[in-house]
This record gives sequence, C-alpha cells and structure tokens, in this order.
Amino acid sequence: MKRNDYIAATTATAITLAAFVYSVNNHGGGGGPTPHLTPAPYVSSVGPWTHYKPTPNPRPSTSHTDRNGARPTLKPTPAPTVAKRPATKRPIPTPPADIRISFYKDCTGYAQKCIDAGTLTMYAGNILAGHNYMGYQWLSCVPADRTVRVISGPLAGTYRVYGHMKINRQGGSIPSFGGAALVLQTCEGRGTGFSLLRRTK
Repeated sequence: MKRNDYIAATTATAITLAAFVYSVNNHGGGGGPTPHLTPAPYVSSVGPWTHYKPTPNPRPSTSHTDRNGARPTLKPTPAPTVAKRPATKRPIPTPPADIRISFYKDCTGYAQKCIDAGTLTMYAGNILAGHNYMGYQWLSCVPADRTVRVISGPLAGTYRVYGHMKINRQGGSIPSFGGAALVLQTCEGRGTGFSLLRRTK
C-alpha cells in the first residue's frame, strides 16, 4: 500500500468513527434525548464505628525451662558478719598530775561484778578498785604526798598518799591497811597493788 492510500484510509476511518460517536451522543442510539445522569452520593463513612483495642500478647512465663528437672530457687548470699573488737579503755601507766575522782559505784557485796564491768568500784567502806587493763593501772602507783580529791559520794574529801602495799595474789581476804582512810586498788601482774591515803580535809 502506498503512503497516500494509507493516509486516505486512515482519514476515512476517523471520520466514520466521529460520525458514529456524534450520533450516539445526540440520539442515545435509540433516537431519543440522552437521559441526564445523577452522580452517586459520596460515602464518607459507614457506621457505627467501634474503637480499636489491640489485644496484648501474653509475656512468656519466667518459670519455663528447657532443662531437665525444676529450676533451682536462687537465694541471696547473706552479708558477712564482721566481728568487732570490744571497746576497752586505754590503760594509764602513770597517775594524772591532778587526781579528781568524780564518779564511782558502791558495789559492796558484789564488787567483782562491777569491777569486771569497767566501773571504778567502792567496796568494804573505803576501797576504790578498778582493772588495770580498763584504765585504772595508775591506782596502785600514785606517788607519795600526792593529793587525791574525791568529789562526791560517801568518800568525798581530800586525801594524801602516804604509802603503798602489794600482795602476791588476786582475790581472797582483804588485808589490813592500818590507819588508811582511803585505799586505791588495782592488779599488778598476778598480784594486787594498793595506794594508801590519809584524809586531810
């Protein structure tokens, strides 16, 4: 087919198709007017709506085990117990320059219990005693002519040291102290030492 013949055939086909479309639009294909078409309403929603609530997935059980047998129960390791060294008074090897006794406990009848508790203890009427390793090492070595003042209690007054005594035992009967108005007692090694005092006021 030649080019001119192809163009002529194509043009004729286009004219025929246009005439057919015009005829359908103006005559409805049946000779009458084309009916007016009403567009369908736009649907924006369909109800009623319910809120979406997602269903949570259950968490896996922590008690599950793939091992044979039950999983052992873990127990916390208890904190270690730290042993504390008992507090003790520091021994005083030499007596203070100014001795003022402001506190002691009258434990006549149960003196050893009070002495063991670390208290300066009065017993037998005029003896003040204390353990040497609880801060009372100086009681038996107060220098002669040193003044000792007892501030309160039945032994209140001012005294002066006139001598010393030592026995080679601890405990037992009370030795004779002559005319001592006040006796200061503590242990010395395996024995017991005493400072003997007279009242001056």
